[in-house]
Amino acid sequence: MNRAFTLTMLALTLAGAANAAEQPQAQAKPAPAILEGAPKGTVAFDDDGGRAQMIPRKEVPGREATYHGGPVVSHGTVQAVFLGSGWHDRANRAKESTVLDALKSGAGAEAAALLGKHGVRAWEPAGLALEDPAGDPLNGNRISDLEIQIRLDNMLGQSPVDRDAVYLVFLAPDLQSSLGSRLSERDFAAYHNHVHSAGGVIHYVVVPYDSEPSRWLAAARQSLTQALINPEGNGWY
Repeated sequence: MNRAFTLTMLALTLAGAANAAEQPQAQAKPAPAILEGAPKGTVAFDDDGGRAQMIPRKEVPGREATYHGGPVVSHGTVQAVFLGSGWHDRANRAKESTVLDALKSGAGAEAAALLGKHGVRAWEPAGLALEDPAGDPLNGNRISDLEIQIRLDNMLGQSPVDRDAVYLVFLAPDLQSSLGSRLSERDFAAYHNHVHSAGGVIHYVVVPYDSEPSRWLAAARQSLTQALINPEGNGWY
């Protein structure tokens, strides 16, 4: 090959490489921040410092939910979990039935239409409720969000977690809850959160007991709706 031609081709190749190196690289779009810009009073920091969405006890100004690019539970199941020895009392067994009936009625056509505009096509109760075999929490009458995460992980074992399942944890009467520095008797009526376990992502709702049935079930339904349309904090809120 002609030496002059070879040197010319080498020079062009090096120049092309230099120009390519000077071109700005496409910047990856940052992942949506968890619950950034959510309505004031609806967000709490959990025990690990992450944000969780709560139903505050004090009324706060509401607004129409907007989409932030994250996942929704488009077609899944809702599994009720009853936590605490108080559910063993005969008087409280009837309250379990009330909750399950309310869950089933909440999966009807009206609820489906309400959720449909946020990308949730359908959901259904998973069947029989689960009871946490671990009994009462270490702290006696209060359970932390971190302990609830550990219990759910232990209950589900090492098998793959259904990403389209939401675990609706009902705390027994007289069992209070903490979410970071927030307390159930003072700050929130329910909340939802998620945790990355060995088997996958667990989506869950925590509902402390309320002696007023309509208020108790309303908090459960509202937090469940938020968990379906905003399971990981970057969906609809």
